[in-house]
Amino acid sequence: MSQDSETTSTHAIGSERAAFIGRLQSILKHWPSADRLARATGVSPSAFRKWLRGEAEPSRERLVALANASGVPVGWLANGDGPEPRFQSAVTTARTRGTAVPLDGRLDRQDYVILPKQPEAAAAGPESPPAPPITEFIAFRRDWVRSNLGIEPDQLTVETALGESMEPGIQNGDLLLVDTTDTHVHSFGVYVVEIAGERLVKRVQPRLDGSLTLISDNPAYEAEHVPPGRTNTVQIIGRVLWTCGPTRSGRWERG
Repeated sequence: MSQDSETTSTHAIGSERAAFIGRLQSILKHWPSADRLARATGVSPSAFRKWLRGEAEPSRERLVALANASGVPVGWLANGDGPEPRFQSAVTTARTRGTAVPLDGRLDRQDYVILPKQPEAAAAGPESPPAPPITEFIAFRRDWVRSNLGIEPDQLTVETALGESMEPGIQNGDLLLVDTTDTHVHSFGVYVVEIAGERLVKRVQPRLDGSLTLISDNPAYEAEHVPPGRTNTVQIIGRVLWTCGPTRSGRWERG
């Protein structure tokens, strides 16, 4: 092969990779974060970032998983075949998939995870009224939980925020979808924690000395510092992935 032919071939490969990265970026605009899309695809965030930088390409299996998670045709994702799909944001998908009901009005229970609204409500304020026993349940499509939250449905729990300390982001009565597998604070984020038998929802910041800082979004509330020797008194119930209020659409929680 001549040098000119090799140069042309290399240029073509580079153009194809750049086009794939462009399609990947188009999908990512409709997701809350690259990490969330990576989890929905079943790959590590670091591997996904290599795709974005053009340092690696997904295998055929991962390409199909990425297309399924993002709701686009595999042919378009891989080669740009056909017109650009009409994207739905992850939040829009949550609204449609989370409430979808067949035309005959019947639900296939196998397609849904049905979760009780926990009686141990997560306080977002100084005082919490006594919680009533479980009387309500909420259902989510299993495929929506996997593709949008990136966890297995059985690993999810629902909590209810009480109080005003996390306003305006989390308000009194909001539902919190919590990842119960994330019980160690490795990075800054919103968690449901239990201290002295009381559940709270707070931003938790781990520090290099092993201590924790519990932060309220409402500036009227001061942050609380838990020294290294006392962190064992803080039980991490899980990380808050998504919140929804009675008069507001769902919101993704970010670190």
